[in-house]
Amino acid sequence: MKKLLFLVLLFTTFLWSKESVTLQLPWLHQFQFAGYYIAKQKGYYADAGLEVTILDADKKETALKNVMDGKAQYGVGHSSLIVNYINGAPLVLMAAIYQSSPIVLLTRKDAHILSAKDLINKRVMLTDDMVQWAEMQAMLRSVGLSSDDLKLQSHSFNPLSLARGETDAMLAYVSNEPFILNKMGVETHSINPKEYGFDYYSDILFTTKNETLKNPKRVEAFYDASMRGWIWAFDHIEETAELIYHNYNPQHKSLEALIYEGKVLKELAFRPNTAFGSINPMRLEMIAQGYRLMGVVRSIPSFEPLLYKNHTLHLSVEEKEWLKAHPVIRVGIDHNWPPIESLDEKGRHTGISASYLNLLEKRLGVRFEVDYSRQHWSDSIRAVKNKELDMLSGAAITDKRRDNLLFSHPYLKQSMVIVTDSGVGYVNDLNDLNGKKVAVVRSYASEEFLRSHYPKIIPVLADTSLEALQSVASGDVYACVEGLSVVSYLIERHKLKNIKVAGETPFRYELAFAFRNDWGMLASISDKVLASMTPTEYEEIHGRWLVSEEGEPINYRIVWGIIGFMVVLFILVTYKNHRLDVLVRQRTGELEIFNQRLQEEIEKAVEKNRKQEKLLMQQAKMAEIGSMLESIAHQWRQPLNILGLSMTRLNLSCALEGNGESAKVIEIAEAQIEYMSQTIDDFRNFFKQDRSQIPVNINSMVNDVEALLGPLLLRKKIKVEREIDPEIEVLVYPNELKQVMINLINNARESIEQHRSSERFIRIRCITDKRYCTIAIEDTGGGIPSSIIDKIFDPYFTTKFESQGTGIGLYMAKTIIEKHFLGKLSVYNTGKGACFEIRLNREIKGDFDTLPQNNDSPPHTDS
Repeated sequence: MKKLLFLVLLFTTFLWSKESVTLQLPWLHQFQFAGYYIAKQKGYYADAGLEVTILDADKKETALKNVMDGKAQYGVGHSSLIVNYINGAPLVLMAAIYQSSPIVLLTRKDAHILSAKDLINKRVMLTDDMVQWAEMQAMLRSVGLSSDDLKLQSHSFNPLSLARGETDAMLAYVSNEPFILNKMGVETHSINPKEYGFDYYSDILFTTKNETLKNPKRVEAFYDASMRGWIWAFDHIEETAELIYHNYNPQHKSLEALIYEGKVLKELAFRPNTAFGSINPMRLEMIAQGYRLMGVVRSIPSFEPLLYKNHTLHLSVEEKEWLKAHPVIRVGIDHNWPPIESLDEKGRHTGISASYLNLLEKRLGVRFEVDYSRQHWSDSIRAVKNKELDMLSGAAITDKRRDNLLFSHPYLKQSMVIVTDSGVGYVNDLNDLNGKKVAVVRSYASEEFLRSHYPKIIPVLADTSLEALQSVASGDVYACVEGLSVVSYLIERHKLKNIKVAGETPFRYELAFAFRNDWGMLASISDKVLASMTPTEYEEIHGRWLVSEEGEPINYRIVWGIIGFMVVLFILVTYKNHRLDVLVRQRTGELEIFNQRLQEEIEKAVEKNRKQEKLLMQQAKMAEIGSMLESIAHQWRQPLNILGLSMTRLNLSCALEGNGESAKVIEIAEAQIEYMSQTIDDFRNFFKQDRSQIPVNINSMVNDVEALLGPLLLRKKIKVEREIDPEIEVLVYPNELKQVMINLINNARESIEQHRSSERFIRIRCITDKRYCTIAIEDTGGGIPSSIIDKIFDPYFTTKFESQGTGIGLYMAKTIIEKHFLGKLSVYNTGKGACFEIRLNREIKGDFDTLPQNNDSPPHTDS
């Protein structure tokens, strides 16, 4: 009897030893809060000495009020907590579960409300507390709208309101309502503030200053257990959804809906190379600037006191005992995968993985013994599977590898890209490589992905990434698939100038520590180390290795400062931003539509087996069009947008504050914007097919050609000299003549580069009489050998490598001048180089009927 009483007393004491705390959620139970349920159900809270009650939304009281009133010790809130902090609330932000907010404005796809500007005079369901959704207000202002421009409705919290046409748009979670409506057969479209530059945190775990001061160990225990629960939840989405479905499902969601929710939210929770749950004070300041400009707050204090600092590594007794029993851990590495990992000049392990391994070693007090004996990556993987080694310092997570290995949480994510010869256009999809040889490294994840998902691609196995890239450069294979950071590093380090990134794959490397399958304890310990890393430690590792050697490490504080400044100015001048944004989108859209139509027309041309001359014309025009369109769409749109927005914002600021010096800077920058916009117009006009001959000023046409080729000539240190009467005009198809001139000037440039003469210039002369206009293009490239000068206008004759030219550029130039214009194109050698002469009839029209009738096909050259 005494023993029984003793056990009861002992059990009661054990129960009372757990501290009771409450977590207040801002909404009903669902996968959105999965990590807390897992921490409770898996016993993580109990292991930390906590008895946690999780309360879902109380419609009468907010999570913030319940925490401030002491009804709950911890809560989950939104970025609006910043406003409460600035207004004096003694808050501490512990973790941002979602690095990007899942909040969107949802519309029906068939309503054609596709952007924020389309919301004008539309019915929109929003919540009463719009401060809570400041990103929505900021997005509306960015397109020149305010709530007065909308027909606001009280939120029904029922997605059927959109399905039944009771509203045009509603505030929604991208992880929830789109799934529900899609199941009902209603296609939706999301208008996301992130796409307009307003990327806010969401679901921020918070507590009070008083809690952190009076109960620091309890706060620490709650934080650690919660983070552990979240990591497990996102690593086991289906199991977690099953738990929620049976135990936390007041909305009666289906299991399928919960799994969908988990997968969408995982993408928002993890940002590449950012610790889970981390909060950057510079990003908070940027968000706060938005609130200030909306008049919600007047000043912005330091956010350092607002953030919970917990970077201490807490290991259980069992984990500490395990480490004590394993003081030396054998590690396999990849010898040739820079900058991820490789060997330096002294044969030592170096790179990103090595830096993480050193961090792990310092935190855990164990010694990692790197194995240098296995030269090939496949041998190291096999050794860990056979337990001859204990772990790999960096391995990509794949389904196949999970059968034999255990992984930590990823510490680096990078896209897999397609690398081809520089002459290849943009590769839209891996299916475009079907039947082609593609280099991948033996036993890398890229090999597994290609063999599993693209069996029609012919994989060519290389021993190293450098070998794979060199096989593309030599023409042994058509393409290579490899990680973006690796490709960038190796191209820069080994000066591989004739290859380029031509497209992106749907895959990415998720690099993590990999362990033998009976060492789950070390995998769990490693996750704790990664979760405890500070932002500074992240910056030191990634800033060191993911930048060019010649460059300086990235100063992220400056970067965030610039971003914050840009956002502030962005909101100030939204009216001008909107106009520029429309212009850029319109121009880009026109180019994309044009490229689509061009491809369709060429396919029709091939199917109908056009005459040889027209087929050659299409080949000439298509030689580089992919690269040109890619260059415009991907390199010009964003610089135009950013530069334009920055200057217009700064312009308004200067107008308000009277800063004369800044106004001068703006004037210069706006001139640059006008120049870039004009260049896009030049490209666009160049692509138009001429329908009739028109009088063209030769000097103006040379200006247009120089606008297109000038930057390249300048970079090659080639000077253009002119001897042209500015009054000379001639009747021609302007774009056809422009095509010829571009071809001849490009050939002149290449000749000068190959000849390497100290004199580097191209002279363009134009003389005229009553009947003829003669344009001469002369270079200092050493001339054309007499043995081939009579052959250079022949079709398919080229002095270049096959990958660099088709041999039809000069043939098409001669065809245009002599058949279309009834003129003459000839060439002769001078003392320093070659001279091409174009003789044009000033008034006689050429044969337009011989031109290809693909009205959208842009002319281009390739000799």
